Amino acid sequence: MYERKTPLTIDCGLHLTKEVLNGKWKPAILRAISMDVKRPSEILRLFPGATRRVLNVQLKELEGHGMIEKKTYPQLPPKVEYSLTEIGCSLMPIIDAMNQWGDANRSFLESVIKQAPKISETSKSTCQIYRHMMVTRKIG
Repeated sequence: MYERKTPLTIDCGLHLTKEVLNGKWKPAILRAISMDVKRPSEILRLFPGATRRVLNVQLKELEGHGMIEKKTYPQLPPKVEYSLTEIGCSLMPIIDAMNQWGDANRSFLESVIKQAPKISETSKSTCQIYRHMMVTRKIG
């Protein structure tokens, strides 16, 4: 079990927000759940680069922070669905703003990131799926 070695700084809103969003997949998980992707298997399919264990850990952390809630249906096999809580919904404008900022500065950011010595290759994400979901929601 991981044990934090440095004290958690919580005297600043930025630190608190960072603590909730800290994790490679957390903002993307929240966005997916906000777009009606509720089942763990659906979330896993959206992020082929993530392992089931990592997604489960991050889902559990988001649930622990009160951003999402988990509903387990009493059936065999058990069915689990996640949804955003009220406070989780209030975080979505921040995540959407981060996405818009990244899109607006894409050329610059891609060139800088590709120059980093630790980056050997880049890949595409599920953002196209999100865009398609947004378009069909606006039409439907």
